Amino acid sequence: MIEGPTNLTELTDAERSSILEDMIKKVPGFTMRSKPEPLTGGLLNFVWRIQGEPGTIYPSIIAKWAPPYVATNPEIELDPDRIVIEANALKIFGKDGALSQLTNEKIRLPAFVYLDTTHNILIMEDVCNCPDLSQWIQSPHKPEESFKMGKRIGSFIGNLHALSAERPDLAQQFSNPQIQQTRFRVLYQNVGMYAQRANLHNASEMGVAAVTYGELLQRSGKVVVMGDLWLPSVIVSGDDLRIIDWELAHYGHPSQDVGHLAAHLWMHMHRPPSASTAENAMNMLKGFLENYRIALGEEFNRIFGSEGLQESSIHFGSEILARTVGTFQEGYLYQGLPWDHADIQEAILMAASHITNPTSAGIFEPLQV
Repeated sequence: MIEGPTNLTELTDAERSSILEDMIKKVPGFTMRSKPEPLTGGLLNFVWRIQGEPGTIYPSIIAKWAPPYVATNPEIELDPDRIVIEANALKIFGKDGALSQLTNEKIRLPAFVYLDTTHNILIMEDVCNCPDLSQWIQSPHKPEESFKMGKRIGSFIGNLHALSAERPDLAQQFSNPQIQQTRFRVLYQNVGMYAQRANLHNASEMGVAAVTYGELLQRSGKVVVMGDLWLPSVIVSGDDLRIIDWELAHYGHPSQDVGHLAAHLWMHMHRPPSASTAENAMNMLKGFLENYRIALGEEFNRIFGSEGLQESSIHFGSEILARTVGTFQEGYLYQGLPWDHADIQEAILMAASHITNPTSAGIFEPLQV
């Protein structure tokens, strides 16, 4: 096995493959039957699928390498220790873990298999070669089916926030300050610039609101936050759901999960990639918000409340700006559109209204306190 760098950045493809194959040999009961197959679609990491023996505990596995930058945008530095956070999450939600009661065969995370901290590579169960939610949502579904999908995700995230509230043990295990610092630099600090780029008259006000929110997120958190709750993070296997990509998980504020998924569902409503998408997204968002509140129950005001509503609105608007006139337009629903395009203008006005007037219900009416 090649010795040397703590990450794979400086190695050739052949050297990376050699390291990965040597690592796979350490997986108990797994026999590699194919060379690692690179997977596309991820933004932060490099990912491979490796086929094993059919009928065994792991017919195939997934290997994920976390480089010290965003895989699709190397100019953005990103702490490679995020892979350790994801490994912790797989263990904590797994059998006998502190959050195991939240998962079952209907909704769970992949099983943890192996972690190499020298090279920042995580090996996990391959849950299935199935569509993620961004693909599922494009196909025709009955309104009750997409509504139910949203309800299931809302219940899972709401129960996660409720069960993890005020848990010092989980705060330590999900301590991930570097990720929040990166998000502050890449997202919230740029909102004012994005708003100026879009010629919004209240760009300065929007920038201040987003920075203030970003600074809040650097302080002590309230709950375990998934951190990357958007459609590609949910794998749909028949009636079963698998929640993947937990490297941005942290002990933080619930608004990041709520505002993030809401933003991406709204963008799928606004600029749908298929004829079925908009209605599916609308029903899913309604189900998500309704069941999120139900899951928190009597703890809603303490864990989320009016503060969570305002914070979710600011994150909602910030994420939309980043995807329409910001760093992350490339490869997403608004790719290639100029700032004066009608769809861009509508989206940035939606974002602006939520950032500058976060006390109004807006898209979050089902959570109105």
